[in-house]
Amino acid sequence: MKQLIKIVLTISVLIAIQLKAQTPISLESAYEKAFKNNLNLKSGQLRIDYQDKIKKSHAVIDPLNVSGEIGQFVSAYSDTKFSVNQTLRLPGFYNSQKQVLMEEWKNSMLSLEVQKWQLKREIALIYNELNYQNEKEKLLLRADSIYTNYYKRAELRLKKGESNILEKTTAENYRSQAEIQLVNLKKDREVSLYQFNFLINDETMYSNENVNFYEISEFNRDSNYAGNPAVLKQLEQQKSIELAKLKAEKSKLLPTFNIGYNNSSMYGTGADDKFYERSARFHSGMIGVGIPLFNGAQKSLIEGQKINQLIAENNYEIGSKNLKNQYEMLFGAFEKLKSETDYYQSKGLKNAETIMKTANRLYDEGEINYLEWSILINQSLDIQNKLIDTQKMLNEKIIQLNNLTQQ
Repeated sequence: MKQLIKIVLTISVLIAIQLKAQTPISLESAYEKAFKNNLNLKSGQLRIDYQDKIKKSHAVIDPLNVSGEIGQFVSAYSDTKFSVNQTLRLPGFYNSQKQVLMEEWKNSMLSLEVQKWQLKREIALIYNELNYQNEKEKLLLRADSIYTNYYKRAELRLKKGESNILEKTTAENYRSQAEIQLVNLKKDREVSLYQFNFLINDETMYSNENVNFYEISEFNRDSNYAGNPAVLKQLEQQKSIELAKLKAEKSKLLPTFNIGYNNSSMYGTGADDKFYERSARFHSGMIGVGIPLFNGAQKSLIEGQKINQLIAENNYEIGSKNLKNQYEMLFGAFEKLKSETDYYQSKGLKNAETIMKTANRLYDEGEINYLEWSILINQSLDIQNKLIDTQKMLNEKIIQLNNLTQQ
């Protein structure tokens, strides 16, 4: 056990040295740096750039068809001919394609805003986790100090013959548990710091600043809550995209126009009884209309796209209701946790301190034995621990509520 304690303490010191190398940063500064450096946001910005670059692709025109011929066209003599043909569509077709690209470009910008919204929540939750771990460490250090002093006294009492080996072993066990919990907490903090810095994605390694973990803002229920604006805007934009795609599919039923030019030779005597050399060239033009008579397949796509539009509208309703449901559930949990923390802060902590002081006094006076003392001390520490755990959950609910309601 002594060897284990030495190893645990050594690891604790090494971890503590490593954590001291972190640079404290405020939550707002963490937001700013993450908005500049986060890899997911960079991908979102690149998606916007991509959509911006392809906006002009709506004007893609069918390739110009150039062909040449040689052979006996009008007589036994060989002639040459070349033709140029171009297929064009009505402006409505190109405008509908342009609208799809514009709506997708708008959607990419709204997606970036939603990514920022999600990132802000993740950073705030991890920041709260780091603050929670700070408070937990304070309590564990206090418990470690209490049990270390208890162990020293038990060891001295054993030497004097005032107690038995069971008291000393119990004290040593409590102290070892506190030390192991401290090491585990520091490892958890390492993981949290890694996640925190991964989201910020900066060359400097950051940690949270020392803030008042128990300071909370009042939160009043909004009975008219409709949902987070960023999320609802993106869901609304999906409806616009599907509507634009529907119009684009319908535009494919519009007729196409084909314009052509022909240039050929005619060696020999023509219809006008004149003889033409090979250098003589004859010209003709052509214009045609492509009418989509066999359009059953395209009409099927149109009907399918109408369903996609209904899906987008339904997704908007689902998203809106989900946000409202999350809000109500979070607010219910917030009120419950707020009542618990109010109790612990107004009465619980005072009771915990009273229990601890009374237990120490009675133990010193010999009114209670070590078993009764340890039960009372653990009860006092448990109350303090519950306050920290409850406060952490309360802070999480406030972060999530603010995230749902932020503009």
